[in-house]
Amino acid sequence: MISYLVDAVLLIALAFTSMRVTRMHRELARLRNYQGEFSTIVHETAGAFDTVITAAHDSTANLGRLASVLSTKIDQAHEAIAALDARTGLQPAATANGSEVNKH
Repeated sequence: MISYLVDAVLLIALAFTSMRVTRMHRELARLRNYQGEFSTIVHETAGAFDTVITAAHDSTANLGRLASVLSTKIDQAHEAIAALDARTGLQPAATANGSEVNKH
């Protein structure tokens, strides 16, 4: 008689444990799914950061080229002003330090 009572308690414990294991298994499967989504998002984010870094490098290179072109154009403008001043007979003004000052 006592063995039937022990068997019943063990059966109830087994049923309860089985329900808990089933619930934990479902939760684990759901977490694995979330982990896969998270991994995909991390890879996409890393790709986006790579794109941003590449764009920043390209922008820096473009700004360097723009500065070089602008410097060349400014030098050409100074040469053109000097040529115009020479044609009209104007002398470039000088400062106390002897450097050239453009009054145009």
